[in-house]
Amino acid sequence: MNKHDSLEYLCPHCGIVNTFPLHALRDMYQEQVETCKCCGKNLSLTAADGIAGQINLVIGELDQDIQAK
Repeated sequence: MNKHDSLEYLCPHCGIVNTFPLHALRDMYQEQVETCKCCGKNLSLTAADGIAGQINLVIGELDQDIQAK
């Protein structure tokens, strides 16, 4: 894994492909908030170690109540 890679993921709301710029040393296991470029939903992204040196990207939609805090 390079220090600066971009990962692709599908938005769980609309299904469009987005990219996430991952800075492996800084962003692993830290929740990041990104906005879908198509539907505008705020998404929670967390990068984690996967099998055979791969990166797993855990993605979920953020609720409006959580965003306001």
